[in-house]
Amino acid sequence: MKKQFITKACFLALTVMIAVGCSKSDSDKGGEGKPVDQYLVAVQAKGTGESASTYFIPVESLDNPESSITPVGTGLEIDNTFSNYISNGFDGFVTLKYGQGQAHVGTRVTINNNGKATQIGKQFEIQDGFVTAGIVGDAVYSAMSGFRAKDKSKATFNIIPMSPSTPQFAYMQVDQFAGYEGKNAALVGIADAGNGSFYTGLDYSADEIDELVVAKVKANNLKPEAVYKDTRLSKSGGQYRSARYSQIGETSKGDVYVFSGNYAGTKTAGALLLKKGATGFDKDYFWDIEKASQGYRFRKVWYVQNDIFLLEFYNEKSEAGKSVSGVASQFALLDMVSKKFTWVTGLPDKSSIPDLGTSEPYILGGKIYLGLKTTIETPRFYVINPVTGQGKKGLLVKDAEAIEGATFVKQK
Repeated sequence: MKKQFITKACFLALTVMIAVGCSKSDSDKGGEGKPVDQYLVAVQAKGTGESASTYFIPVESLDNPESSITPVGTGLEIDNTFSNYISNGFDGFVTLKYGQGQAHVGTRVTINNNGKATQIGKQFEIQDGFVTAGIVGDAVYSAMSGFRAKDKSKATFNIIPMSPSTPQFAYMQVDQFAGYEGKNAALVGIADAGNGSFYTGLDYSADEIDELVVAKVKANNLKPEAVYKDTRLSKSGGQYRSARYSQIGETSKGDVYVFSGNYAGTKTAGALLLKKGATGFDKDYFWDIEKASQGYRFRKVWYVQNDIFLLEFYNEKSEAGKSVSGVASQFALLDMVSKKFTWVTGLPDKSSIPDLGTSEPYILGGKIYLGLKTTIETPRFYVINPVTGQGKKGLLVKDAEAIEGATFVKQK
């Protein structure tokens, strides 16, 4: 699983000097002990034990292709690996591990005032597990619902603050959405709607309902505020095995685009629009993205900036009426207003990128940072221009199995 989640896209100019977080002494950081804002990189590598570990490494830049870092002897080592690395604002990571029948656990990591990666509180356990997660305000919400839930009429939410406190959990009734009473919805994705609310896709495929349904939910009491539906597309949400990914994104103008990757539906892969303040989908807006891509469907969706979204596409073209599967390791940038479709270039060939071989994209300062694991090179970051779609090499990560994610931590 991974998760998906995007940070604010404007920020002050960043330094271009590269450094591992512990390469300077505490007294050297920032000059005269002043804390320095840095990126925090998560990588998976062979640990000090027998199994793989996750290393969290502070670094000042991700842009320089001539620079490199290594997890060996640097950063913070956690003797575990995770499925979700969620960037929580400028505070650090919330990481979650899908348990596959075992305990679902997580931890929180930041950079302290001495420039070193450190855990926030203790590792925690997620009640009833999870299949989807996202940011709501300044906390991470995870959800378990659908056929894997203990009670199919309820979803279990875990609310994870970026503090040492223990995460809380609560239940939400999923068989009482307006117009679908008595039918159990599987929740797909958690997308921040602002003002203490979030959007989630409602999956009614178990009831053979093939349409797009989205709910807006109040986060503090898990009560639905509105339900939006449209028959032009199938359900909204991507999936990989039991993982569920949001395909909903709100732009900086307040418009909400709802995508359907058509994983298993009968309709095309496309997008609809909820204009700011509207009570329903815009009847005049429809984009057949499967047609625009010349026959490809997509799995993951991230908001970038303005009206631009980044999409992860499956490598093979789909067949009408059939579920799509296989590797998804090619990317495109979509301008939702002009309906301009741009394949991302400058990355290694998609045939060299294994499935789930990419990190969660991180957006900052008008750049997209994407960590890639390939069969032809040591893992490295690629820096993508969100307007042109041109990618170029960035920071190299030596002695690592994979790059899991990046976030930018501002010292308070």
